Amino acid sequence: MRRSQFTDNEILQLLGEASAGVPVLEICRTAGVTRRTFYRWRRRLGGLDVPAARQMKELATENLRLRGLVNNLFERLRASSENSAATSQTVRASQQPIRDKEREGGRAARIAAEKCGGAVTGRFASLRVNP
Repeated sequence: MRRSQFTDNEILQLLGEASAGVPVLEICRTAGVTRRTFYRWRRRLGGLDVPAARQMKELATENLRLRGLVNNLFERLRASSENSAATSQTVRASQQPIRDKEREGGRAARIAAEKCGGAVTGRFASLRVNP
């Protein structure tokens, strides 16, 4: 996504001028933006002041950082479960015969549906049903 040439503080200044009574067309003409851009800014930052906009930006960066951490942990868990599954399958191979793959896939889908509280809709998906 393309970065704006205006900072959030500048945008808030323009929005403040509009709320003070300056016509939107005049603000757009002096700032060199379209009315569509101005109203998009108003929708995004309309009721915020400078500290609130700064806090919103900090929360967005923290959210991005936390999502990265969760993805990293998820990948670690998946890798460790694949490793443990591979070692447990070699141990089970000597103890039990391997089950039919179609039956295993159906069982996994039913377990996923139970955890989601929904019904099975396909091979890999489950549908959440709200009571």
